[in-house]
Amino acid sequence: MSISKEIEVKANVGLHARPAAEFVKLAQQFNGSVKIRYGDRDADGKSMIGILKLAIKQGEKFDLLLDGENEETFMNKFEALVQEGE
Repeated sequence: MSISKEIEVKANVGLHARPAAEFVKLAQQFNGSVKIRYGDRDADGKSMIGILKLAIKQGEKFDLLLDGENEETFMNKFEALVQEGE
């Protein structure tokens, strides 16, 4: 089973450098696939370079797709991480 959710980036730096590193660190703890869909582009949520290439800024939204174990728990963790710095 997989789940997806649209998430808005609240951090004033967007999903860049430090937040992206934190995102990847959390993604590596997830036993399954983590995909970010931003516009017409996709990135592996376990790839720092992939996330940075998306250049998601504050106030923008992306779809997060999880497929693996404990999806709901991790979805909540990812959402909280991306919304830090409101």
